[in-house]
Amino acid sequence: MPKTLPQTICLETSGIGIVFHSPWATSNIAQGEDFLTSSFTNPADVAELINSSKIAAFCTGSPGTWRLHLRTDPPDEAALVQAHFKVRLGVEVRDGILQIRDLYELMSWDAACDDEQVIRLTDGFYRVTAYTSPPESGILGDDQEIHLHLEAVPEPARLMHHGVPQLCD
Repeated sequence: MPKTLPQTICLETSGIGIVFHSPWATSNIAQGEDFLTSSFTNPADVAELINSSKIAAFCTGSPGTWRLHLRTDPPDEAALVQAHFKVRLGVEVRDGILQIRDLYELMSWDAACDDEQVIRLTDGFYRVTAYTSPPESGILGDDQEIHLHLEAVPEPARLMHHGVPQLCD
């Protein structure tokens, strides 16, 4: 059963990125297709998808264990200023569903998504603000917290990414 916000999701990734989308945005990907290689490695192709708000994604710089704290309110400005890494994205939600995935899931596509990685949101456009700092160990992805604020907005975010947005360098 999809969850509502606020919510914390623990996401284990093998890849070096995290992807957010509603199922409508990936309905053209065939079961088992390697969408990562065919359509999500060329920076211009990725930028087009990201800037359209069909798919939101960012590079984490490392595989790992990520604690995603998802909320629908604006980010705390002080916390945002203190964060070492931050990125702003947009995503369009349809049918009330947003899926959160490991980037490498795009290598062998399966439209089914683990219930723990699905959240319920009202249909519409969202401005996504993601921010984080290195964990105490200093190792990216070592049980690292990422704060994600999904704010409803009346129209798609005006994004100008020129490739894969970076959350962690």
